[in-house]
Amino acid sequence: MRYEELPGHPGVVAAAVHPNAAAARALAPLLDAAETARAAAFRRPADADRYLVSRVLLRLVLAERVGARPDRLVFAQDPCAGCGGPHGKPRLRDHGAVHFSLSRAGDRVLLAVASVPVGVDVETVPADGVVRDVGAALHPRERAELAALPANARAGAFARCWTRKEAVLKATGVALVRGAADPYVGSGLAPAAVPGLRLADVLLSEGHVAAVAHGTDPASPSGRAVAVS
Repeated sequence: MRYEELPGHPGVVAAAVHPNAAAARALAPLLDAAETARAAAFRRPADADRYLVSRVLLRLVLAERVGARPDRLVFAQDPCAGCGGPHGKPRLRDHGAVHFSLSRAGDRVLLAVASVPVGVDVETVPADGVVRDVGAALHPRERAELAALPANARAGAFARCWTRKEAVLKATGVALVRGAADPYVGSGLAPAAVPGLRLADVLLSEGHVAAVAHGTDPASPSGRAVAVS
């Protein structure tokens, strides 16, 4: 399976789903019982492949980071920030100093690994109907920014805003349990400043938009392009 670190974003690696689907299926024995069951539950083969590529990528990269076998990694979850249930931010059970965030959409999977809290999100540019429906949940300033744009520019701006917001909320462990209004991240060509975080857009292929947020210390592991057969 092939993946590479993204230039300008140390610790953020990307993999394309379609070219890696067969390799991910071959490496599926690395997954645990819960991951295997979830992969089998997808009805559409494309969705199952996207999930498999993301989970295999996660195990390969984290195993290299902590010096363990990919199939020996054990995942746990922090308490939910909303209800306190056991479905909050994921973590490595035996390697608490390593933070990670995983996202997948369309033909892209992104993984961020760092020594500080980190969040990453990738989305495909949505249809206009999604912008109208979901955009109402954004911060009032973000809604105003989108409304001021020409109709043909709103979907891309919304996607930028949404990935930034998801990245920030993943980094803080809040997710969307408190809604999508805060914090304000902006929908323009550059993200707004968010106190306590370093937020950056990630350039990907056409049709995909992504962002990454790091904690106050932006240091993250320096990786390299890796090929695993």
